[in-house]
Amino acid sequence: MNRCSMLQFALARGIGEVSIKKAIAFIESNNLSWDDFIQDRNLLYHFGLKDNVIMNISQTKSQAHTLYEELELSGVKILSESDIAYPQYLKKMLQDKCPSMLFVSGNIDLLNSIAVGFCGSRKASAKGIGIAADCSRQLIKENITVISGYAAGTDLAAHKSALENGGNTVFVLAEGILRYSQKREIRDYLNSSNHVFISQFMPKTTWNAGNAMRRNSVIIGLSRAMILVESGKTGGTFAAGEEALRVGCPLFVIDFAQPEVSAEANPYFIAAGGKPIRGKNGIPNITKVLDVVKNDPRSGTQPLPVNDTQQLKFDI
Repeated sequence: MNRCSMLQFALARGIGEVSIKKAIAFIESNNLSWDDFIQDRNLLYHFGLKDNVIMNISQTKSQAHTLYEELELSGVKILSESDIAYPQYLKKMLQDKCPSMLFVSGNIDLLNSIAVGFCGSRKASAKGIGIAADCSRQLIKENITVISGYAAGTDLAAHKSALENGGNTVFVLAEGILRYSQKREIRDYLNSSNHVFISQFMPKTTWNAGNAMRRNSVIIGLSRAMILVESGKTGGTFAAGEEALRVGCPLFVIDFAQPEVSAEANPYFIAAGGKPIRGKNGIPNITKVLDVVKNDPRSGTQPLPVNDTQQLKFDI
């Protein structure tokens, strides 16, 4: 019932992300359970909640039970940031900005695997789609998990290529875990071990642009490096590129000889500190991505094998 009580608290009006994170710390420091916490009015007062919020918590009990049962039937696990199974690299990268709760469906072990993230336009060019797919294929060859945001265009190309080539992928959702559906492009490739869907939002939250921006931090936080395929001068991909640079996640940017409109901001990110990915005959050279992942001092992982290939200018 502990997870159900955590849901009950999180669903209450007047409770937000800050309150949930404080409650997790309070419960842990006082060696309590969530059941103890929400059922003891004096504890809730001591925690600092007002009467109306405490009343709201008690009124969400039925809603929380119904939702918890639905999550269980759907095979969804709930992780709090204090759990051992919570992705440790995400905590290391985002620190106190990591989501308080994660809703997970699929192979939970992939959340602690070595991974590289992708961001790019929903309306990516044919060149961009091909490059995303090929970068993903090369990463899978090196046993690196592919992470992206499950949007049309670049994201889906990276996810699909990872699965087609026998690898693993993490789908980071911009909606609640009970709102997504398996897209036809990837449905036939999914098995019990090669993927995981993850959401930081309440399970029935609908998609919105703000949440799409917020989920970028989870993609970045789970990734040893980010590959930016195509970015316009505004929008979610542009925000993801800036966020990666801000938090110090190595950002690699496709360096087109003749950028499409969908990649008009790529030169900006290279000038701002992103490392160019070049290639020949449309084949991206990701040697430097692999080198960064291999030598990432934050990961504490064993080195990955890296093939020595010559860096070439993209001729596409």
